[in-house]
This record gives sequence, structure tokens and C-alpha cells, in this order.
Amino acid sequence: MPPFQWCNGCSCSLGLIYTSKPCAMPPITFQDLPLNIYMVIFGTGIFVFVLSLIFCCYFISKLRHQAQSERFGYKEQTCAVCLEDFKVKEELGVLPCQHAFHRKCLVKWLEVRCVCPMCNKPMAGPAQPRAGIGTLLDELV
Repeated sequence: MPPFQWCNGCSCSLGLIYTSKPCAMPPITFQDLPLNIYMVIFGTGIFVFVLSLIFCCYFISKLRHQAQSERFGYKEQTCAVCLEDFKVKEELGVLPCQHAFHRKCLVKWLEVRCVCPMCNKPMAGPAQPRAGIGTLLDELV
């Protein structure tokens, strides 16, 4: 089948005039397109590329956060002390019982009570002297 050609203003394609020879219009090639068409094609390609990069970066950061939570073994997505959700790249403190909290929330909590805010497991045994908050946090994380 021959390539489709646009008619150049004649009425043969409308079926009004019957001619035995087709219209003489050369086919348009990609090199014949004007510059503004190239700019639209190039701009659309760049736009799709940037959207793909943003999409990939978002999901890579989500996967990294999920891998970090699986590595430390905590499943919570919310700090039990302040009740705010964990955000990506936020500093977390994980207790020996594998409960995770915001580090600053955990410091404030452990200054008042030396037990886990979730399960009330003591951080220092009764035979051990109560360690300083700084050394305790260094051991935890």
C-alpha cells in the first residue's frame, strides 16, 4: 500500500472530481519538519525524562527507608512519644526491644523514665547502676 499523502488543495480527495492520476504531492520526511515542531518534540521528551527522574528518586528514597526499618526490625511508622510519623532521613533511636522513636523524643523520655515507652521494658537492670543518658543512647544506636 502506498504511503498516505495529503492533498494540496485539489478536490480529488473529496470525491468531487474523478481523475485517473493521483495528486502530485511529495511525502513529508522527518527532516522537512519546521524548527518549532522539533522544539515541541524535544521539550516533551525532556519533560517526560524529568518526570521519570523525580518518580525514580521518590521510590528509591521510599525503598531506602523501608530497608532501614526492616534492618532495625521495627514496624512502626509513628513515634509513640510524640505521635508524629517518621520522615525520611530523620534520626531515629532504636531500643534493645526493637522499638523505634525519634531520637530527641527518646532522649526526653529516658530523662524522665528509663523504660521503653511502648513495652515498659527497663533499660538498665536493677543490679546495674543507672547509666548516664548520653552513654545509654550511644549504646542503643
